[in-house]
Amino acid sequence: MQKHEYVEPIKLYAVIRDENYPFILESAEKNGRARFSYISFNPLYTIRIDSRTKVDGEVVARTSNPFDALKEIHVKGLLVGYVSYDAVNSYIGKTPETPSVFGCYDGYFVYDHYLRKLFSVNIENAERIVERAKRISVKGEKGVSSVLKAGSEEEFVKMVEKGKEQIEEGEVYQIVLSREYIIDTDLSPFQMYVNLRKTNSSPYMFLLEFDRALIGSSPETMGRVEGREFIINPIAGTAKRERGREKEIASVLLGDEKERAEHVMLVDLARNDVRRVCKRGSVKIKKFMEVVEYPSVLHIESEVVGELKAGMTHFDAMKAAFPAGTVTGAPKLRAIELIDSIERNRRSVYAGAVGYFSESVSDLAIAIRMIEFDGRARVRAGAGIVADSIPEKEFLETENKIANVLKAVGL
Repeated sequence: MQKHEYVEPIKLYAVIRDENYPFILESAEKNGRARFSYISFNPLYTIRIDSRTKVDGEVVARTSNPFDALKEIHVKGLLVGYVSYDAVNSYIGKTPETPSVFGCYDGYFVYDHYLRKLFSVNIENAERIVERAKRISVKGEKGVSSVLKAGSEEEFVKMVEKGKEQIEEGEVYQIVLSREYIIDTDLSPFQMYVNLRKTNSSPYMFLLEFDRALIGSSPETMGRVEGREFIINPIAGTAKRERGREKEIASVLLGDEKERAEHVMLVDLARNDVRRVCKRGSVKIKKFMEVVEYPSVLHIESEVVGELKAGMTHFDAMKAAFPAGTVTGAPKLRAIELIDSIERNRRSVYAGAVGYFSESVSDLAIAIRMIEFDGRARVRAGAGIVADSIPEKEFLETENKIANVLKAVGL
C-alpha cells in the first residue's frame, strides 16, 4: 500500500475515466457506515450474468443467480459492479433481461475520509496519476436535455389502485411501485455524476462506466458485511425537506401512522432476511426509527444486525437480502410477482444493487436515486403502497425522491 498526497476523488477519477471499466464508489460521510471511497480501472476480468454466466465473454456456467455465480467464480481481488433488479426473474421462473455485471480488480485507490488520507494498492504509475489529478479542474455543466417519456400522475394513480386491490385481497401487506423518466441529454455520464454529487450527496455515491453507465447517489445499503457481522439498514418513511423546519417535519413524519406501520413492516422483513444467514440469538435491532436528513427529503431509518453462521459467505448474506424489501414490499416473493404484472415497464438495474465485495468488507447499496445511461438517461423512483395509501400523495413522494436526480440531467 502506497500513501499519496490528498487530492479530491472526483479529480482522480477524471484522470482514469477513459480506461477500461472505470468506477468510483464515493461517500459523502465520514462515519463507519461509509468511511471509504474506491476508484479503479482495467479489471483482471469481467463477469456478466443473465441466463448464463460469462467471464470475459466466455460462458462458464448456466447459473442465472448472480450471487451464486460470484461465489462460484471469485478467487481474490476487489469485485465491483451491479446486480440488476431483473435478476429477480430467476426467482419467478423468467430469464433476466438486464445482466448483472462485475469487474475483478487487483489494484485500486482508496480514500479514508475519516483520516482524510489517500492510498493506492497495486496501481502502476499511481503517483503520476495523482500528480495529474492535482492539476485538473472539474466543474458541473447544465447541458441540453429533454424528457422523451415520463410516467404520468394518472398512470401512477391507476397502478397504486391496482396495488391497493391486491392488498385488500390479502395478496400482500405492502407493495412498492415505481415510475420512470426517459431523457435525451448531451451530458456525459461523468458530467451527470459531477452534477449529482452537488445536488444529492449521500453515503453511497457511484459512477460505473461499464457496458452501460450507472450514476447514483443512494441513501440506503441493501446489505453490508464487516468480517462476520451482517447489517441491513432499512429506510421507509419519507417527507419533503424544508430548510429550517426539519425538526417540525421529523415530528410529523414520526407521528404518521401509515409511515410508522410501513417502516415497522420493513424492519421485520429485514430481520427475517438477516435471520436466514445468521446465528440464532445474534440478530438485533441496533437503531430504530431515526429520522435522517438528506438534501431534498427526510427519511425514517433503522438498522438490523446479526452474526453470520459458520460456512456462510458474504455472497450468501447478500443473496438473503436481495432484492431489498424496501423496493419490493412484503411478502417479498409475492410482491415481486405483482410488481412484474402492474408496472408498465421493466426496472432494469433500478432497485437492484451497486457496490463491492472484498475479503474483509462487502457493501452493496440499493440502486435508487440513480441514472441509468445507455445513450439515453433513465431515472426512476417508487413509493411504498399500503392499505390506506392515498394515490396522489404517493405520486408526490416519487416526485420528491426524483427531483434532485433530474437536476443532475439538466432538468
